[in-house]
Amino acid sequence: MNKQNVLFTAFIRQHQGRVRAFIRSMGVESEAVDDVAQEAFVIAYRELNSFDLEMDFGNWLCGIAKNVIRNDLRKRARQYRIMNEQLTYFLLEDLESEVQFVNENDNELHALRECIKELPDKSKDLITQKYSNEQNSQALSEHFGMSATAIRLSLMRIRKKLKSCVDYRLEYEN
Repeated sequence: MNKQNVLFTAFIRQHQGRVRAFIRSMGVESEAVDDVAQEAFVIAYRELNSFDLEMDFGNWLCGIAKNVIRNDLRKRARQYRIMNEQLTYFLLEDLESEVQFVNENDNELHALRECIKELPDKSKDLITQKYSNEQNSQALSEHFGMSATAIRLSLMRIRKKLKSCVDYRLEYEN
């Protein structure tokens, strides 16, 4: 194995969790996250010579994953990977306009964790069940005794509340 392949493998190992979390956050079905990540890694390997060494490798990988998701939206592949097309388009546009990729040590991640701690217990449980345990709306509706629509609306409200809280904390800390 040549030095370039060894470095590429090390970078993939270092950033694969972040890339998978990014892909999931863009509304990709949990069963398809590995497929999208694998596709992004293959593209990254093929395009490795075009990688700018001054760039962050993780951000570059997330950018490739973003393009894979965007292409899935365009071609609507036989294997349906996108949970909600409108939501994913919104998240992709939002990402391009203001969101920077989160590193493990970022203030954003710390602010998010603090904001989650401040949520009411039911909201914390709902967020945990949805994102840590990767349960879909139907499973959540059974668990919480709510309709799937009510679950989705609750999650939307919680995400908005968390975004406001994180924005406030980041502004206050700076």
